[in-house]
Parts: sequence; structure tokens; C-alpha cells
Amino acid sequence: MSDHFLHGFLNPASIAIYGANNTFGTTMGTMLLLRIINSNFRGKIFPIHLKLDIVLGYKAYKKIADVPEIPDLVVIVLPPKVVPQVFKECGEKGVKRIVLISGGFRELIGDRTNTLTDEIIEIANSYGIRFTGPNCLGLYNSWIYPEGDGKFNTMMWREQLKRSKFSIASQSGTLASQLWLDPEYPDFNAGKSISLGNEANIDLVDFLEYFKDDDETKVVGLYIEEIKRGKKFIQLAKEITPKKPIITIYGGGSEAGNRAIKSHTGSIGANMKIFDAMIKETGIIKTDNVEEFLDISSILLTPSFPYPKGKRIGIITHSGGPGALIANNAERNGLTVPEFSDALQAKFKSMLPHTASWRNPIDITFDMNIFNLYINFPKILMKSGEIDIIIIYGAMGFGSLAASEQQNSRISQYLEMRTDMEDRMQEMDTFLIPPTIKASHKYSVPVIYINPQSYADEWSKKIREHGGIVFQFWDRPVNTLTKICDYANYRRRFE
Repeated sequence: MSDHFLHGFLNPASIAIYGANNTFGTTMGTMLLLRIINSNFRGKIFPIHLKLDIVLGYKAYKKIADVPEIPDLVVIVLPPKVVPQVFKECGEKGVKRIVLISGGFRELIGDRTNTLTDEIIEIANSYGIRFTGPNCLGLYNSWIYPEGDGKFNTMMWREQLKRSKFSIASQSGTLASQLWLDPEYPDFNAGKSISLGNEANIDLVDFLEYFKDDDETKVVGLYIEEIKRGKKFIQLAKEITPKKPIITIYGGGSEAGNRAIKSHTGSIGANMKIFDAMIKETGIIKTDNVEEFLDISSILLTPSFPYPKGKRIGIITHSGGPGALIANNAERNGLTVPEFSDALQAKFKSMLPHTASWRNPIDITFDMNIFNLYINFPKILMKSGEIDIIIIYGAMGFGSLAASEQQNSRISQYLEMRTDMEDRMQEMDTFLIPPTIKASHKYSVPVIYINPQSYADEWSKKIREHGGIVFQFWDRPVNTLTKICDYANYRRRFE
């Protein structure tokens, strides 16, 4: 992708920045430059400031013409009225790439409008400048250095602890930058994120074109308020979705949503029916909320997750209530919870106490054989060919529970741990999780674990460390799987 013009935006070796000073919290430019520095960007940094000689430890220049070389990228955080002149000076310097953070261009403020967008477009065209924005937060690229030691981040917010092959292009700076403020929940790690702003020069289609052949992009996420080049967008989406999933949130469609979009970026929101028809035609996964956006991306980025072959769910639970709720929600969303064949029911019946149920859901109530819950029953279901997805409710860690019970001084003198359990308590995850994950891969049947103890619980972390997918409750995984199954069905048409 080094030949694509966007490669230089995401992988600059030098940056000039307008709008930063030495006082924390006074300007957005200062916060942005701090973010670039603290993300271990290794390139050259050239602050531009009319009065200061040093900005955050870097030699500052009065104007771009004084910079000793042509920067790969210029970042502008200045009042909009001075931006056309800065564009002109950058063009005279030979700059070819600009990130325009400043707002106040195409957005409508009351009844006031301005011609600044037309002015900067004309200047950019005359000098061969490409620019993102205005009214954006810039770029994030955790793949700028192959070894992973350092990132390029103009977004002001913290970068991820890890990096993934999830790339986001968003017409909202918030959606592009603030999804990962909690770096551990969920396991959502962006590889690249782009805030598009008003798209005066570079638009969503340009980045879709870039992501299409980008080896560092496995899943594409989009936040859309409008699509400028509809035919080209549809063409690219149709080329991408058979190989890479595209997940989108659409911010328009309702009267209030369209009104907010117009005041936000000046865009005109599309008709929801037209947008939904386009989604269906291209195989894009559409969601209406951020949580589901993150859930879908997290599942699709999990290396051990195979695309389901159909919509039949097998439910294994240690409690009847959650099993019923999972089944109800699944069928309301278009998934199926088939009753097992007589032969399969007989097999489960022979392995379970009389208090259990084995028709689907499998309710193992009072069965203390944890290998049934984690390994035996999932494998039997996979081999049967009667289901396409397995949900295991009650994948709870018992190490912390046992420890807390033993700490109770009144009972600790009486309560003993089974010797074999005590010896292996700390390594139970290595016995219970990998065999099922391996079988899931072998039979192409995805497995979803649900641990009500919390997503951040130590046992949940261990499941994820082995490549498992964990949720805390049951609604979110079912809702997410519904959309993934639809996409998997679309994708099979091209196999």
C-alpha cells in the first residue's frame, strides 16, 4: 500500500504542527502534540509558532518557510480565518499532505455560513495538496513501526496496549478516538483510525480504497453520516466484503439524527430505506449502537473464531433461566435453537443427573463434572452436526470463590480442598479451554463463553488468553451473532 497516496498520511517521517504552545490545557494543538510525542513517534517534529522559540522541547519556527526541510505532513489547529493563508504558505513550501483539525468551515452555526471551504479547496488544488478535514481529530496508526515500538497518534487520547488489524474510518472524531479510553474492556484494539471530518478533499471512499488491499487491515469499521460518492462506495464495498467484513454505524435516517448531522459537519443525511438497501446489497454489517459495533469487531478479530455455517445454536448452561433467555432472544432475532435428535438426547441423558435437561438448551443443573460443561458436551455437539454455534453459560472461575470461602475463619478449620483440585487450581484453564478451542477450529463451530462474574474477572481473562470469546451476560452475544451469521451467509456466496 506504499504507493497509495494515503500511505504518507499514516506513515509520516516528519511533521510540522501549527497551534501548539507550552501551556497545558490552553489549546487543542498543545494536547495533540503531547499525544504525538507520548506515543513514541520517532519522526522529526517542527512546531510553527510566531512568538515561541521552543515548543514542548522542540525548536519552533516562525513560519513553514523557515523549516529546514519539506515536512511529510502538516497538522493545523488554528482559527479558521487564517487557514487559507497557511494553506498557501504550505503550498509554496512544497507540502503535499495536511491534516486540518480546525472547525468552523462547512458547519452551519445559526444562520451563518462562510466560503472558507471553497477557498482552501481552490488553494489545495492549485498546489497539489491533499488534506483530511476540516473539523477532524486526525489519525492513529499503531502499525507505523513494524516491530510495534511506537505509534503515530494525533487523536489526543491514549493508544491501545496492543494492536490489531481493525481499521476505522469515521465522520465523527469521537467515534474515531474515544472508543478505546478503557484499554482492557472490551478486547477492542484498533490498528488504524481516521477522523474524516467534513471530507472537503479526502473522503470515506478514499480510505475504503486504501483498506481494501491493506495487509494490516482484516476488519473495517465505519461511522457514516453521508456518502459523497455512492456508486464508487458500493463498488468498493462489494469488492471488500467477500474477503474482509465491514461494520458500520449510520448516524442519520431520523429527523433528529439528520438535524444533528447537519449542524455537526454540514452533511445531508440520507434516507434510511436507501441506506438499508445499500447495506443489504453490499454485505456490510450494520449496527445502531457502539457496544454492538465493538462486540462484532472483537469477535471477528479473534483468530480462533470460525464463521458459522448456519444459524443453529446449541446452548449449554448450568441454570435454567439464562438458558431460556438465550433461546428466546435467539429465536426472536432469527436464529434457531433446534431440539436435538433422539440419539443425541439419549447420549446426553446417559451422562447427566435426573435433574438436568438435555433437549436444547442442555441444563446441567447439579452436575458437578466441569469437564462436561467445558469439554465433553461442546465436543459432542460439534461432532453431531446438529448445531452451528455453541453458547456456554456459567463459564465461571472457582479459584477465587474457593479462596474466599477458605478465608472465612469460622469455617476454614472444617473446609478442606480436594487434593487434586488444590494442586491444579491455578492451571485448570489449561485443561478446560484449549481442547474446546481446538475442536471449534476443527469443526468450524464457534464457541461463546458467558461468565457472569464480569468481563474483567481473572477467569474471563484466562479464557481470552487461550483464544476464547467471553461475554458477561447473554443478550449481547446473541444479538451480535445474529449479524455475524447474516454476514457469514453473504460471504459463502463467494466461496
